[in-house]
This record gives sequence, structure tokens and C-alpha cells, in this order.
Amino acid sequence: MSDLAEMLNDASIDRILAFDRHWKITAWNKPSEKGSGIQREAIMGKPVLEIFPSLREDQDMMNAMEKALQGYSSFLPPKQDAFHRHYYENYFIPVFDEDGKITGVVNIMHDASYRIKAEQRLEKLNAELKEKFKQLERANAELATFTSITGNDLKEPLKKIYTSLELIIKNEGPRFSDSSKAALRRMQASINRINFLLDDILALSTANTASPEFAHLDTESLVRSVVEGMHKKVEDRNALIQIENLPPLYASAQMLHYLFYNLIDNALKFQPAEQQPFIVINGSSVTINGKGAETETPMIKISISDNGIGFDQDDAEKIFHLFEKLPSKQKFPGSGIGLAICKKIMEAHKGFIEATSTPGHGARFDCYFPTGY
Repeated sequence: MSDLAEMLNDASIDRILAFDRHWKITAWNKPSEKGSGIQREAIMGKPVLEIFPSLREDQDMMNAMEKALQGYSSFLPPKQDAFHRHYYENYFIPVFDEDGKITGVVNIMHDASYRIKAEQRLEKLNAELKEKFKQLERANAELATFTSITGNDLKEPLKKIYTSLELIIKNEGPRFSDSSKAALRRMQASINRINFLLDDILALSTANTASPEFAHLDTESLVRSVVEGMHKKVEDRNALIQIENLPPLYASAQMLHYLFYNLIDNALKFQPAEQQPFIVINGSSVTINGKGAETETPMIKISISDNGIGFDQDDAEKIFHLFEKLPSKQKFPGSGIGLAICKKIMEAHKGFIEATSTPGHGARFDCYFPTGY
């Protein structure tokens, strides 16, 4: 039986040391030989503290061994720079004879170096990630402040320039040639385009850095208020807008107002000349797989479809890029930022937006919101 026990001990992946009530070593397996370089024949029957005097300096180890001799099992986690424990978990188990008397102690040393090194690497990566995140937060805050200050500071002088040009045209117009007046009007149009661009840059900055207030929203009422605010544009284009089956959402009212305004405005804008725009806004509950979801995920889909000029489906991802404007025979106003902001808004709601279209046959934008709030 003792030979079998010795074979089992030698087959263990753990280092095993045993000593009796007199602290004399009674077992020392092959992994212990390999790990320490001390052969079994050189250690058997000798006092533990004579072979390993450094153990006296580790009070936790001494207490654990003494408690084991009193009949209590103990566990000691690894401890950096401590003898016998640097990468090892130590278990101390009392050994009893048939009469229940303690005859000695088994010390099992489990090598936890792989786990400890992995934890250390993870801690280092986490620390680096936290520092990177702090740097990113600082950069975002600085960028938002710079964008806001720059945008607002630029808009005021642009407004004065536009007003001054208007006064010049009004007061001095009769003295100017038609080409000169046309040049002044082009300057005003350019100023307006800069203003639109600044507005969109400020909106994008807000979408990137804001911490929006979320609430349970009546989506249909919100969309109808957006359409009502666009009354003049809708009336000028004689547009038909159909709103149906919009479920409530847990979202930011401010962000959703911009989202729907921009998508409806695009549906009104990107139309063939003289065509009556027809826009349908509806909602449904769907289940998706993909887009970061590992399993089928229930979501709410809000779709805005139109009968406009459409675009090539190959450009469906490109249109959400910053400052991206697709080539067209017609010239349409805009900065190329609006859809990029829409994408940011959907990301802020932990959802996403997709576009589907065929040139000449309109476009559909699907906004997917998570459920479960």
C-alpha cells in the first residue's frame, strides 16, 4: 500500500511534502524533487525546519503547520517574495490514524503561476486601459470645448458679415452691376453653408460627449411634433407624410428629435424636381441576430421610407461617414454630417441604423432600438 501511495504521489502534478508529529519529513514526491532540486534520499526523516529554515520567517506558514498538527486544515494563497509561496497555493491537511489520532501533516503545493501571471497581465492591461480611457475622456472634453467655443465664436462674425452684405445690397444695390450683385449673393450663400456646417459640427460634438437623459417616450407624439415643426418645408413640397404603429421607446427625447428631423428632412430634400414626396414612418417589433448580438435579440424597429432619388446600395455604409456626400446630378444643400450624427445617436441608444435603397426608387432608413427597459 505504501508503494501505491508513493506512486500516486509521484504521479501528482502538485508538490507533496508530509511530516510527522515530530516535524520529520515522511514524504517527498517527484515534482518536489524536480522543483527544489533536493532528492528524496537526502531529505527523508530529517526535520522540516532544518531543511527549510526560511519557513520560520513566514508566520502564516508556521501557524498553518501548527494548526494542522492540532487537526485543522488550512489554505494559504500565493504570496510574492515569500519562500515556498511565490507562485504556489499551499494546503495543509492533518493525517489521522485508525484511532483518530493525528500522526502528521500533508502539505500540498499547487503551482498557480499560470493563473497569477495571467492575472498580473490582466491587471497591467486594465491599468493601461484605465489610463487610455482617462486620456480619451480628457481629449473628448477638450475637443468638445474647443468645438463649442470655435463654433459659437465663428457664428457671430459670420452673422455680422451676412448682415453687412445684406445692407450693402439694399443700400448700394442700384450702383452695382448685376454680376456684382450676383457675386454678393453667392457670398451670402457661402456664409449660410458655413453656418449649416458649424451647426452640424456642434450637433456631432454634442452627440459624442453628451450624457442624455433617457425616459419613456410616446414616439408617435414626438414624431408628429417634429413634422409639425417642419410645417413650412412640408407645405412647400406638398409632401404626404404617413405615421403609423410607432411603439413607445425608452430614449433621449432631444436626440430622437434630431434623429427623426434629419431623416425626414433628407426624405423631403432628396427628391426629383416637381415630384410630390411621400414619406412613411412606421414601427414594428423584430428579432435580430448579428450586429454584436450573440443570440437572437428582440428590438424595436422604426422605419422612415420615401419615394426620393435613392442611392446605390453599395453606398449604404458610406453615407454614414463624416462629411460624405454622394455624387448627384442635382445639387442638394447639406454638410454631409447629418447621417453621421444619426449613427452616433443610435449608438448612444445601444442600437444601430441601416439604409436600404435603389437608385430612382426611394430609400428606407431602419432604426433599431433595444427593448427590455
